[in-house]
Amino acid sequence: MILATYLPIYRVIELEIFKTNIEIANPEKIVICIDYYFDKTQDVLYQQFVRELGEADTIKGNWRNRASCLLRLVRYIAESGGDGLIVDSDVLLPQQWREIDKKLNLPFYHLAHEPWRHKRVRKEIVNGVEIYYWKVKDPLAKYMQVFTGPKLGIRYKGLALNLKAIDEVTAFFDQVDTYYSSIIADEVALGIVYDLSGVKEVPFIVGARHYAHKSYPAVKPDRKLHKCIYANALFELYQRFNYRLPQLNCH
Repeated sequence: MILATYLPIYRVIELEIFKTNIEIANPEKIVICIDYYFDKTQDVLYQQFVRELGEADTIKGNWRNRASCLLRLVRYIAESGGDGLIVDSDVLLPQQWREIDKKLNLPFYHLAHEPWRHKRVRKEIVNGVEIYYWKVKDPLAKYMQVFTGPKLGIRYKGLALNLKAIDEVTAFFDQVDTYYSSIIADEVALGIVYDLSGVKEVPFIVGARHYAHKSYPAVKPDRKLHKCIYANALFELYQRFNYRLPQLNCH
């Protein structure tokens, strides 16, 4: 199994959390995707942390958005046999994760830190484990037409994904203005990949612990400006992949 994470280089200290996840998951291979990397002189910023993890493959680039990193890891796992676990850099797996994983006969599932109460969620109990299911697509939603639901962790156990869709969505995020790519949630990007791969629902379990990072600016955000950029960003994305345009505007 591949264990992977992704993070901007200025949050490299979160690899301390990832180190614990390695101990819990006991993977055969480790992969780390590092964003905001643009010069070899930055190697010293992350290598001291990576060395403590043992041998690890790194994917580096200056995309400045989460989706470009996440989708590269999704493709990496798909090309490597489909057996992998991607965990957000500020998320800790439950200590009993391996025991839970053995009980789940699913091609994939996500991890959350708490149940989601939403009309797009249903629940069932399998082998004593509560499994929630998020509906990927809702054509009538105002702006979340495609969304993965929670994804603090993503466990792949042979799920067949549309590699062309992964490449096309990745290309969009790599090429669009970073004002747009950085504001769109990676749950939306992966949601499009799932939808184009025929995935109707995303199973997820509760148990991951989220240590919210502190890298956001202390300045109070301009919500009107944020909404305007977000509306334009979603317009570009949904237009590119033929979804109904979001019911958002700059007013």
